[in-house]
Amino acid sequence: MNNKIECCIALLCAMNVSLYAIKPSHSYSNTPSTLNLTYEEIKISTNDGALLNVWHLPAEALKTPIVLALPDAGNMGDWVYLGMYLQAYGMDVWMFDYRGFGASSPFEMDQQQLYYHEFITDLAAICDYVQERRTVVPALLGLSMGTIIINEYLNNCILPIQLVVFDGYVQDPQEWVSRLAQMGKMVKLPVGYKYISSKYKQHRLFIVEEKDTLFSIDDIPQPNSKKTMVKSFNCGHISAFANFPQEYVELIRQFIYKHES
Repeated sequence: MNNKIECCIALLCAMNVSLYAIKPSHSYSNTPSTLNLTYEEIKISTNDGALLNVWHLPAEALKTPIVLALPDAGNMGDWVYLGMYLQAYGMDVWMFDYRGFGASSPFEMDQQQLYYHEFITDLAAICDYVQERRTVVPALLGLSMGTIIINEYLNNCILPIQLVVFDGYVQDPQEWVSRLAQMGKMVKLPVGYKYISSKYKQHRLFIVEEKDTLFSIDDIPQPNSKKTMVKSFNCGHISAFANFPQEYVELIRQFIYKHES
């Protein structure tokens, strides 16, 4: 296990160099099979015809499944160690690749764009499938760009999502474009982008990395809400799992367990 975590840390640190603009990979660095995990691979169709590759890592200690909305680089193979840990801690894990990533449908992208609206359609398809199959509304875990996708999804979704974990939270994508420009990284937003301030009704866990140059605790909306929980880690952008895997996953497990209805 220690060797696996060392590999995980090296991999995620390398990925962080290329984050903040879309950089997909079609080949998997790891799969649940290479880690000898119990899993199933599924293809799920979206309502606009894309076919998404999904890894389901089943567990039964918690009744609420968790769907992972991943960041903008690589593919879900780069995060399978996170899935492995979540599964080991009793969580029913659903990982997927956005269109254009991994083995999901091809999708032409401008790598200087922060995200695509189509990724929201992808998340909606996964959530609908999980809810129908499990008959339980899933919790959501978003990392970096994945937090944008979750925010946009929550603004219009029908499912009564109650539990959301944000790691590397993006409150206003336009603000991120400005912050990245100050760092010398030029990115753009989708055509027709319009910021909608989210009015959260969900229980939310914000994971804050203290060395994150783009997100700080001051960016958290509704920080004084009784439904808001914040946990800080002494590391950089979306690297809390790589550096503190057991504490990170136990935090998420406790958050979901506490609020399961």
